[in-house]
Order: sequence, then structure tokens, then C-alpha cells
Amino acid sequence: MTQVDTQRIERLQAKMKDAGIDALICRLPENVVYLTEYWPHHGVSVAVLPTQGGPILFIPEVEAEYGNPDWAEVIPFGWALVKDADQYQSYRALLGQLKARLNLNSATIGIEESFEVVGSTYRAAEPIVPAAPWFDMLADVFAGASLIDATDLLQTTRAIKTEYELEKLRIANEIAEIGMREFVATVKPGMTEAEVGALVEYHIRTKGPGYRGAKLVRASAEVGAGPVNSTKCVLLVPSTTYTIQEGDLVMVELGVAVDGYWADLTYMAVAGEPNDRQRDIHNTVLRAQQAAAQQVKAGAAWSDPDTAARTVLKEAGLADYFVHVTGHGIGLRYHEGIPFLMPGATAKLQAGMVTSVEPGVYIPGFGGIRIEDIVAVGEAGPIFLSTPRHPW
Repeated sequence: MTQVDTQRIERLQAKMKDAGIDALICRLPENVVYLTEYWPHHGVSVAVLPTQGGPILFIPEVEAEYGNPDWAEVIPFGWALVKDADQYQSYRALLGQLKARLNLNSATIGIEESFEVVGSTYRAAEPIVPAAPWFDMLADVFAGASLIDATDLLQTTRAIKTEYELEKLRIANEIAEIGMREFVATVKPGMTEAEVGALVEYHIRTKGPGYRGAKLVRASAEVGAGPVNSTKCVLLVPSTTYTIQEGDLVMVELGVAVDGYWADLTYMAVAGEPNDRQRDIHNTVLRAQQAAAQQVKAGAAWSDPDTAARTVLKEAGLADYFVHVTGHGIGLRYHEGIPFLMPGATAKLQAGMVTSVEPGVYIPGFGGIRIEDIVAVGEAGPIFLSTPRHPW
């Protein structure tokens, strides 16, 4: 995909004008992707969006080849090498020049003050996030301007995906499924949870780059197996050295980032053949998941998919074992807050929102079963961005 998603930039600029914001200045990787389609490696890049004209990207020279001039005006700067100026000296110079060029002396500028959960950089081992030195520097450089928190504007605008974004998320899910298919085909007694997770990640990391234009691919597969560890997967827990036994339930929770766009899937398998109870409970959870997905449509309450899933599980006597929410938003972060499919949530789903749909049951002495897909809100019903599972 090489086209520029002008729709989302124009939509954001319209909302900026409505909010009285003259420019956005963003450093968080998820927002840099949103403005420029560039997923930062280290997290020192800066994206600026005025209400008139296109985005501007300040990017370290060592990463400059990844900036896309079709999306943004790309301005490299020296960083991290002996020859380069101090990082904040560079910021001051670049933003000072931009202030004069865009006449932002007395402007209202939106900044990222209230993001508590943030998407990672590609170099996830050591992400860099803006903190007090960054905000103090902005206040100094833009001393005559008004700096306001644009977190809500960014989050609510990002919640409605364009067709371009939906396709990028579909690609991320297709790459995630490369690993999940390998898991289902390969898992067997004698493997450890860690080995299964590594297998999934290996196939995604080796086969994902180049798939439908993908460049940067990351994967994190956490595996819970057996009657104890699969119940711990109610929350994300690390894979262990537990050796999978014949007949064990095996759950893989998988997060995949492709050029900054996220997939989040949970797959189930049995090491061997499922027994009657495993098959029955799996298929019941699948019915609950599919019932929930059918409520992912414009105008439904955020709680409607959750209610649909719990109704199916209640009829089967399993509702008490479903202890988490049915779904969460996803896009440029693994977990986004819009929408949030949970009991009592009255906000309405809007076309273009994207959510996980992931009911699960966690039964002591038996194990856990969760089935998770990524689904977009359509005007008339759900649009699956991942491949729905089949009954056992």
C-alpha cells in the first residue's frame, strides 16, 4: 500500500479547527504513525500537523530512509552520534524554525499530556517517551502560545478508522495468522510453552516482512497450557518451561505489530485429540464469541456484544467463569480504550471502530478457553479483519 490516507489527516484537521487548535506536536510513536505513516525505531522523532498543509516529520538521520515523503515533509536531524548536537538543542532549533515558518507565536498548540498507556516503538526493548524535559522545552520554545492537552482529540479521532487503516489492520492480522496456523499444525506433547511461543514468533518474524508490503514486524506470543496455566491467561502472563502433556488445552495469546498497526488474536488447540468436554466447552465459547461479534454494528451499545456473549455462556452454565470484558479497541496500540465492550457501557459503537471480541472461560481443574478475533464496526454488522474459527 503506497497511497496516502488523506482522509484521516483531513478529518483530524477538521477536528483541530473545531477545537481551536492551530497545530499538533506529537512524539508518541502511535501518533507519529497516525500523522506520517512512519513507525519510529527509537522514539525521538517529532510529527507536527498544522491545520493548513500536510504533516511535517523531524526524523533522526539514522532512520531517515523509513520516512515517507509522500506522507509528510521529512526533515532529518543528527542524533546519537559523536558529531551530533544535543538532542534538545536540535529540538529547540527545529521547533523554533517551525514556529516562525508557521507563524505559531500566539497559536494554540495541542500536545500529548495525558496518555498513560502508550504504543511501543519498533525498538521495543527501550522505548523513549516524552516526559517533563520535553514539556518544559515546549513551554519555553512556544512561550507566547497556548499549549493544551490534545489527548482526547487524538484518541477519539483515531477510534474511527478509515478504509486505509482497516486494510492495514487486516494485513497485520493476516501476518499474525501465519504464526497461529503453525501453532495449530505443530503443537504436540513434549513441547514447552516457551517453545510454542518461539515457534509462533519465528514464523511471523521470518515470513511477515515483505508480505503485502509489510516492512517492520514484531510479535509477542504468550502460551498457557494444561489445566492450571491456561486459566492464568485470563491476563497476559509469560510462557513457562511447562512441558505440554497429551490432551492438554493450549492457549496462545498473540500481539503482532506491523509497521505500527496491531493485531491481537487468541487461538486454542489440544495436544492430541480434544475430549468430549473440551470440545463442548470450546464450541460453546465459540458460539458466545460469534454471538458477540454479530452485535459489533453501528448504533449498538458497547455493552451489547458483552451481553450477547454472557447470555450464551449463562445458558450453558459457564457465565461465572467469564471474568473479563468481551473486547477492547485496537489500532495503533495493542489495547486502545475506544471502544470497550463491557457490562453497563452505554456509549454507542460507530462505523469504523475496531475491537477485539474475546470471551473466555477459566475453569479450575479443567483449564481456560478463549477465542479472540479482531472485528470492525460496520453499518449493517461486523467486518472481520481476522479469520473466524471453526467448531472442534
